Amino acid sequence: MTKILGIDTGTNSHGWAIVEKQADEYHLLDKGVDIFQEGVLKTEKGKEYSKAAERTAHKAARVRNYRIKLRKIRLLRILSDAHLCPPLSKAELSAWRLKKEYPKNELFMQWQATDDDSEKTPYAYRHKCLHESLDFSSITDRYILGRAFYHMIQRRGFLSNRKDQNGDETGKVKESISNLTQEMHDEGYEYLGDYFYSLYNKGEKIRNHYTARNEHYLAEFKAICEKQDLDKNLGSDVVRQIEKAIFYQRPLKSQKGQVGKCVFEKNKTRCPSSHPMYEEFRMLSFINNIKIQTPNDDVLRPLSSEERALIMPLFFRKSKKLFDFEDIAKKLAPKKQYGFYKKSSDAEMPYLFNYPMDTSVSGCPVTTALKDIFGDNWIDSLCETYTLAEGKSRLNVVNDIWHVLFFYTDDTKLAEFAKNRLQLNDEEARKFCKISLPGDYASLSLKAICKILPYLRRGLIYSHAVFLGNLCEVMPQYEWDIEEMRNAAIEHIIHEMNQIDSKDARTFEVCIEEYLKEQYHVSEEKLKKLYHPSKMDKYPRVLRTNDHGVYQLGSPRIDCVRNPMAMRSIFRLRKLVNRLLEEGKIDLDTEIHIEFARELNDANKRRAIAKFAKDNQKKNDEARKKIIDKMGEEYNVKDDDILKCILWEEQGHICLYTGRQIAIPDFVGTSQKFDIEHTIPRSVDGDSTRMNLTLCDSRFNREIKKTKLPAELPNHDEIMARINDWREKYESLDGQIRKLRGKSKGATTKKLKDDIIYNRHLLELQRDYWRGKYLRFTMEIVPEGFSRRQGTDIGVISKYARLYLKSLFKHVYTVNGIATSDFRKIWGVQDVYGKKERVNHVHHCIDAIVVACISRDEYDKLSAYYHNEENHKWYGMSKAYFKKPWPTFVEDLKNVQDEILVYHYTPDNMPKQGRRKILLDVEVDGIKKKKKVLCKGDAARGLLHSDTYYGAIENDGVVRYVKRINLASMKVTDVKNIVDDAVRGIVEAAIREKGFKEAMAGTIWMNEEKQIPIKKVRCYTSIKNPISFDKKKQRDLSDKEYKRNYYVTTKGNYIVALYVGSTKTGKRKTFYEFVNMMEAAGYYKTSTDKSVVGHNIVPLEKDDCQLAFILKKGTMVIFYKETKEEVWDYSQKETVRNLYYVSGIESDGRVTFKYHQEARRDEELPRNASDTSDIKPKIRVGLASAKILVQGYDFEINELGEIKRLR
Repeated sequence: MTKILGIDTGTNSHGWAIVEKQADEYHLLDKGVDIFQEGVLKTEKGKEYSKAAERTAHKAARVRNYRIKLRKIRLLRILSDAHLCPPLSKAELSAWRLKKEYPKNELFMQWQATDDDSEKTPYAYRHKCLHESLDFSSITDRYILGRAFYHMIQRRGFLSNRKDQNGDETGKVKESISNLTQEMHDEGYEYLGDYFYSLYNKGEKIRNHYTARNEHYLAEFKAICEKQDLDKNLGSDVVRQIEKAIFYQRPLKSQKGQVGKCVFEKNKTRCPSSHPMYEEFRMLSFINNIKIQTPNDDVLRPLSSEERALIMPLFFRKSKKLFDFEDIAKKLAPKKQYGFYKKSSDAEMPYLFNYPMDTSVSGCPVTTALKDIFGDNWIDSLCETYTLAEGKSRLNVVNDIWHVLFFYTDDTKLAEFAKNRLQLNDEEARKFCKISLPGDYASLSLKAICKILPYLRRGLIYSHAVFLGNLCEVMPQYEWDIEEMRNAAIEHIIHEMNQIDSKDARTFEVCIEEYLKEQYHVSEEKLKKLYHPSKMDKYPRVLRTNDHGVYQLGSPRIDCVRNPMAMRSIFRLRKLVNRLLEEGKIDLDTEIHIEFARELNDANKRRAIAKFAKDNQKKNDEARKKIIDKMGEEYNVKDDDILKCILWEEQGHICLYTGRQIAIPDFVGTSQKFDIEHTIPRSVDGDSTRMNLTLCDSRFNREIKKTKLPAELPNHDEIMARINDWREKYESLDGQIRKLRGKSKGATTKKLKDDIIYNRHLLELQRDYWRGKYLRFTMEIVPEGFSRRQGTDIGVISKYARLYLKSLFKHVYTVNGIATSDFRKIWGVQDVYGKKERVNHVHHCIDAIVVACISRDEYDKLSAYYHNEENHKWYGMSKAYFKKPWPTFVEDLKNVQDEILVYHYTPDNMPKQGRRKILLDVEVDGIKKKKKVLCKGDAARGLLHSDTYYGAIENDGVVRYVKRINLASMKVTDVKNIVDDAVRGIVEAAIREKGFKEAMAGTIWMNEEKQIPIKKVRCYTSIKNPISFDKKKQRDLSDKEYKRNYYVTTKGNYIVALYVGSTKTGKRKTFYEFVNMMEAAGYYKTSTDKSVVGHNIVPLEKDDCQLAFILKKGTMVIFYKETKEEVWDYSQKETVRNLYYVSGIESDGRVTFKYHQEARRDEELPRNASDTSDIKPKIRVGLASAKILVQGYDFEINELGEIKRLR
């Protein structure tokens, strides 16, 4: 008799079921569903976005603004001390930094004020500083110089980082900067201040220009310093302080802590793949694994020393960072006389290899670049020329040079290092600066690599070299310290390895361990230090019990799992399994079945995928050739260029959005006019596959398309006409697929049938690509789950959940999701389950039951069942039969819906305190030391209010609230709410003339003669009672009191409390009280103060009424009809029908409850009613009239869906 726990894992759900297997029959013991919050948020239309992305975007904006303020404060302090601006006290600057109180002394405000008539503008001052000598004895001239510097710090330009990989955004910025520089030169201006001053005088627009920090602002700063002789007039120290305040770039926070750990050296991080030692490691690992069979050989053999030396130069070619294995074959065999030994067509070739000819091989690009500068013996050359090499080993010298390349972000400083420390000339320094490093990482640390490398250099294959890598820690020290004895020991061990018979029943590792024990008396403890080639991160075995003597799963945190969605799911899995263990429902001997929802491809599908990938690689090569043919051999083709060229071909050399013809120079090189554009914006679904990319006119993409779907554009019909051939292409492929489906049924041999299926799969991959590309242009909204995130993450979750469960349970098996689907159909529960329309959370439990009942026996019977089914279908033989897990299996699964109480886990993060380790000065034995201390914060957790700030306008004594709306995002209903009558009239006229969509997409002029467009308008809103606060100090306060506050709306209340009491006549009296997120944040911030311990978020008694209960989102309730006591007489079915949870709290006292089994989104639900006589997906009732028992007051419900009465 075996007890089995079946688990259906998901990104926001766990279905579970416990069955008992006796002989070949199962018995269902228990079941349930655990629902928790997904790791992403969704908009009203179902579009998904990351919680972390939204939070960090807001945080990044706050930090950026704070850093800008700090820079201004530092500069003002220097200017004030140097009498270059009106005097500002430390108290004034500190108040601005800490309390957000902007300095308002009169002289300072006058210093910033502008006046066009008297040429009192920052641009005029910058122009004057560049061309006129100032009188430093005049306070007015000193203030002019200070105002010019203060203007520079407000907009100090873009600073390029040499490590940037020329992404889309960086490329646009650099292109705009280049265009601006060209415009300056065309107009005859050398400095940015002069050019902007000329634009200012002409009344032309200055904003929205990308500027360069060094090329534009620093050059202008140095020109001003030179013109005004500031080193003499102010002092070199002051000039350096001003330069640092304006131009210093704070380095980014290091992400070294995010790099994974080495599998062999646990305390060491993984080595970047750009390190020369790793490049050699990777090269030798591959070369040592190559096998060749020449006409003189009977079998495949490793390469000889001469053959290894012959092919090594292939890895050090500047022209090929990656190359095909065929290049190696050409070096070792005569032309066209080689092949892959497993390929039947190559079987008669004189020279055979153990790699296919199209295998991609990685070269050594960084080492190649260093060889080009320092020669073939580049390490020796470095040791000679590096001025800091004295006393350092060869490895340390290499590390120094690599670290410089890896960490330097400024080309100028890198060139200085190359000239001063490496003694390179200008040309060599330029080459050194151009060395580009890939950003990925190896799986091993540099320490482990350096230990393994000596054995790879001896020609050992990777697995053998790894096994000997840590021999230095295993061998007796006296043997290892003496070079002769060490080398002899290594030779003996390698000889022993070569003597091991492959037919030996013992493993290779066991043989070597026994040899080491016999010959060198190595202890068992030391043998554990040997590296093992297949070693990987695993969860430690659970060895301890909890306080009740029950074994529990430990923490699922592990270095190799960084997926937050996976971690959330595994933490909930831990909670569920530990609860089952505590309740005694399972034990350590329970067999675990977990659904693995990643599709396992068959052999024909794998072949098709490989061919599809090969065809794509061929397109890449062809695109590279076309670009080189057009741009010349000297042009460095980038990956983005290749992608653009492929998209260019797919589009027929035109822009799909504008119809403009495109030539290759339009999207490669320095003057690019076309961008790579995401059809469905990347911010919506994060899809950057080629299926979601096109080549688009830069201006159209940036100014019109932006984050819209193609269907939202005014010229959508024209766009669809341009991609009509895509539709014809995938429809044609669809027809070919249908023909092949018919042919496969009539195939007479297995090989013929396999070939037909393979061709069909290949055509399906091509069809899916073109269909997916076409359909993205037709979407009006992005369907639920379109981003492919759900399926992918489920696979990751199942993989690591299995490893995690194996840390406690002996028998853990994964079940493929396709297999689960097949067994549902075979056992006749597919109709119960539903045709992919998962409207009820119970489907997770049904899956779990099926998963629990799929054991190895069922898998073994499956092939026979399908064989019998084919015989029945094709040859009319008896119908195939597959025994159900138990006789009433289908009937019982139909009743599951009436038996399961779905548990909803909704964490309340507001009361949680943030924790962070802070470095503090502590005194130990009278000595001050730095110590990391865990501190708790009082920052709010949660969205306090909506992002939009509202303005207030008073008309006839009534205050109405308005918001500013961009014309491009306006709705038809917003037009009538435009505040300004004149603006509203102009907008309405434009709509009448062009239509709403076209008018909003184009430019509406306020004054076309003066080129003044309408970009944003103020519109009245329906907001009646917004939240107001004045926490943020405004610099320029209005003279109207009602305009001095900030007005926002809340996105729902945090809690609602119901109070119940009696009137003097004995009648029941009720009222409720809300606490919004801002009030809750204030309470929990105060609650950290020890002086207010015991204070409740709402009072326990108010107006002679007692607090009955508090509701918040996620609180579960049970509805009753007459009295509370009747609930405890409910049958399981009645409890199931009346269990709901809070999904919304409205300001008018109504609360929305959602049925615990309901899986649909709110917008997909039918309209609800207040009657609770039947199961309704959603109920909206007034709080005072709601007849409910409340979780935490009347009952508790645990992860297993078990209810416990509290009162």
